[in-house]
Amino acid sequence: MLLQNKTNRKVRLVSPYPITHRFSVQDEFIGKTLAEMMTIRFPFRSKNEWKQRIEQKRVGINDEPVTPNYILKKENTVFHHNPNVIEPSVPNEVEILEETKKWIAVFKPAPLPMHPGGRYYKNTLTAILEEMGHKDLKIIHRLDAVTSGIVLFSKTKEFAQKAMTEFSEGRVLKTYIAEVSGIPDENSITITAPIKRKNGFVFESRNGLENAKPAETIFTVLERKKSSAIIQCEPKTGRTHQIRLHLEYWGHPVIDDPIYGLKGNKTSKKAQNVGISLVSTELIIERLGVNMKIPAKIHTPHGSMNPRYKKNLRMT
Repeated sequence: MLLQNKTNRKVRLVSPYPITHRFSVQDEFIGKTLAEMMTIRFPFRSKNEWKQRIEQKRVGINDEPVTPNYILKKENTVFHHNPNVIEPSVPNEVEILEETKKWIAVFKPAPLPMHPGGRYYKNTLTAILEEMGHKDLKIIHRLDAVTSGIVLFSKTKEFAQKAMTEFSEGRVLKTYIAEVSGIPDENSITITAPIKRKNGFVFESRNGLENAKPAETIFTVLERKKSSAIIQCEPKTGRTHQIRLHLEYWGHPVIDDPIYGLKGNKTSKKAQNVGISLVSTELIIERLGVNMKIPAKIHTPHGSMNPRYKKNLRMT
């Protein structure tokens, strides 16, 4: 179902439906109780709510009911049954940028999750692309739900393997544009603070973190405004929330970031349901013939595509 909201954006709604999610236990949760893990992974519900769902046999292990204090093991598979899922609405503004026999590049609006997880199953980029006739696509890289811009999918297993090798070996050029709080003194800076998960969907970045993953981002100031700045962001690694975290570390977070912004909420309890001023504008994989670029102004503050730029989507 499509609706038009007050900002003239197309909104996608789906009817309520039942679903059972199944997933493996990540290493960090081995030895913890089922109730603890569900609370940490899905903090939009309290620990008491998760205990109730476990006691109601809506959450269990290996398709069998257990108690909330069940100790998790590596071989466990968790199930979570929801008899009446009501998904939040998302913008219905996915655009095909370019398509070949091996890959497809799309514009992802925000807020829109990449794939099923948490509160979303049908209102995701992969589900929308399937409805558009693009089935069996392989995800090569990801954007945060609140980030908009270029996303590349593979149509074949062979291309996916080659593309992921290019990513892992650092031969992919990725460029983002962000509007940040404050006016930086530097014209450019490289941040190398490592990154690790803090709680739920919130991560942290600072020097000296134990068991953190290395990360590197290059920032260049493009424009200075009265109280904000436009920044070009070039991530050299691909950690979760990397650009947002490194901008926060620099002291100039994305101006409207609900987590890492000046008034951000890091409890993992507040839903991220608004697009932020961060857009993926360029993706180049020279060895594989991928050269995608869109104008920075194609992105509006709420994560949609400005209609007057649609005729110029392919810019190489």
